[in-house]
Amino acid sequence: MKENGAVKRVISILELISKNPQGLTLGEVYRKLDMPKSTAYDILQTLYAYDAVYYKDPNLKNYVIGSRMYAIGSVYTKNSSLLEVSGQFLREFSEKTGYTTQLAKRVTDKIIYVGKYEPDNVKIITETDVGSIFHGLDKEIAGQCYLTYDKQLGGNIKPNGEYISQLSGSNNHIQNIAVPIKNFENRVVAALVASDLSTSERDVKEVAKELLDVRKQISRALGYFGSFGE
Repeated sequence: MKENGAVKRVISILELISKNPQGLTLGEVYRKLDMPKSTAYDILQTLYAYDAVYYKDPNLKNYVIGSRMYAIGSVYTKNSSLLEVSGQFLREFSEKTGYTTQLAKRVTDKIIYVGKYEPDNVKIITETDVGSIFHGLDKEIAGQCYLTYDKQLGGNIKPNGEYISQLSGSNNHIQNIAVPIKNFENRVVAALVASDLSTSERDVKEVAKELLDVRKQISRALGYFGSFGE
């Protein structure tokens, strides 16, 4: 993969500023990074416009990390907590059933895949991977899961113990099953998606039953102790 130089420079500037809580001036930034002054200026002004950095002292014009970067960091913290809690459950389920498991989160009107576990005997290549983004919640199964179960979106259509299933792939050869994960706030915090080669409806129901149990264990670990159909 070819690295993008512009992105690399932005990251290097943010990393440098984050290590200096008292802030750095434009001159300090471009000299420390051996970067053209005009390049550093353009990047810093763009970051400033998007609240990724701000002036700790407007007179000195020394840059420190801004509110947007803290907001991004808080999202990562929440996601990492979800991944840490769910890792063991996903691994055990995938190795037992042969299904690839993935976690997807809603960010406004987008679905972002944040976690994935493939069993040793994986038989498919999923259409999604960590970092995959879908615009619009009705485009694929994780978004449909949110639309079905998330009260904030007017969901809660499916009764307790049910799941969403969907075929995908060029020949509809991949079976996908999705269930919602909730936290202590009674919010849907992720869609848990399991995928494998398509099989009989009876087999799907058996796997879905196990996936629902995994969903319950992860939700309990995140502090949710209600039912799953309310």
